[in-house]
Amino acid sequence: MEFHDLPEIASITSMVTLDNVLPGSEDQHNGDYLSTIVKKCTTFCKSNDVSDPIYVLKIFQKEIVTGRPLELTEETSSTGIYGETNFILVDRGDLLKTAIEEIRAISDMRKCLEVQFYGECAADFGGPRKEFFSLVLHCIKEEYFEPVREWSDDYEAVGRILALSTIQNRRLPRIMSAELVEKVFNQVLPVDKYIQDLRKGLDSLGLVQLVQELPAVIHLFTPQQSNPLTVKMLTHLLNPQFSAEGSNRRQRENSTYTLFIKYMREAASGRRGAVNLGSILRFATGTEEEPALGFALQPSIQFMESANFLPTANTCINRMNLSLPDESNPLPLQEELFNLFDLAFCNTFFGLE
Repeated sequence: MEFHDLPEIASITSMVTLDNVLPGSEDQHNGDYLSTIVKKCTTFCKSNDVSDPIYVLKIFQKEIVTGRPLELTEETSSTGIYGETNFILVDRGDLLKTAIEEIRAISDMRKCLEVQFYGECAADFGGPRKEFFSLVLHCIKEEYFEPVREWSDDYEAVGRILALSTIQNRRLPRIMSAELVEKVFNQVLPVDKYIQDLRKGLDSLGLVQLVQELPAVIHLFTPQQSNPLTVKMLTHLLNPQFSAEGSNRRQRENSTYTLFIKYMREAASGRRGAVNLGSILRFATGTEEEPALGFALQPSIQFMESANFLPTANTCINRMNLSLPDESNPLPLQEELFNLFDLAFCNTFFGLE
């Protein structure tokens, strides 16, 4: 059965009475309550022939996340989103250490994560959180899985970060080897302490239990060969918001967009130094690849009047802004413009806009 064909239900947990558990009570956040949610999700998926791990994850995400909505949508992009969050502060210069310390301190893992980087002013309505996971997953892969550091006491916190990325980030943390994934989710006792810690961290959001109930879900963690981002893929993802055909403004938009396409081709061929196509997508959306669950808001390019031609972005609504030329402010020479693009797309700090 396709996901869009599933019967409409406000909540999976409403299908079955949760005996002795009151909404909002402390029991709602313990292992027993997580087990209840896993079982309700499993029952729903089996009853409706839902077996695709991505669809299972989408259903599970709907039930497991509490507090503020994870991202802005078309309906809320103008009004904002509200609710409780787990607010963390992390240091770009010491990201892994500060991330582990902050994630360890979270008592209720189900609440929406809100991220702020030291010294940066951007409010997190999804953008900084996506950027955080993009950066921290790279750090974790290098520090804890290449190679595995069996003596480390950090693996429970690492598992918590992987769980949060799976549930709240829309991006799958496929950074463990296939052998390690099998050990974490399926190996019976005895297991090494670091594997026990990883399990505990992942199961802080019920993911180990979910794999045990629905074994196909393990493929969310199994490493796969990713399809490299291409110019065609990126132009389809970043939807330009053009004015009416034939208008004077449309002509100016076309002139800017033509050079942007040329720049993307240079980035794709490795001629823009550290900038690649993933850098451009991350600048606009906070992530360098399309999430498994898709984007809540379609990424877009907005054309705007500006005194300079340095691109800006709002990653919470997945929008990049490109400047338009006019008679008093013509387009710079191509290489000068491309250098401005380089500067923007190499930027890793929020608050450009």
